[in-house]
Amino acid sequence: MVSKRWLVQVCRHRSCDRGGSAAVLAAFQQHQSPNILVAESDCMGQCSAGPTVKVMPGNTWYCRVTPGDVPRIVEEHLGKGELVRDRLHPRFHPPDDLGNP
Repeated sequence: MVSKRWLVQVCRHRSCDRGGSAAVLAAFQQHQSPNILVAESDCMGQCSAGPTVKVMPGNTWYCRVTPGDVPRIVEEHLGKGELVRDRLHPRFHPPDDLGNP
């Protein structure tokens, strides 16, 4: 079986950058591998919820990500295929769509 390949995009536009996206990007880059490509992105349009991270495939959006969240996202989402629910962006992943009350 071939391992899944991931693209992790970290917004580096002004408001996300002020929120610490450079450190988030650096934390993800520590986990870069042949199966995990990490890239910085220009504005993703989610300025009030930054730093914003988008994971493909799956079009998963994470919001208010800190460097401390990165190991958990890498282990749970990229490693096990499980979403890190407390960091999911509610605009793209409403709680009702995830089977939560």
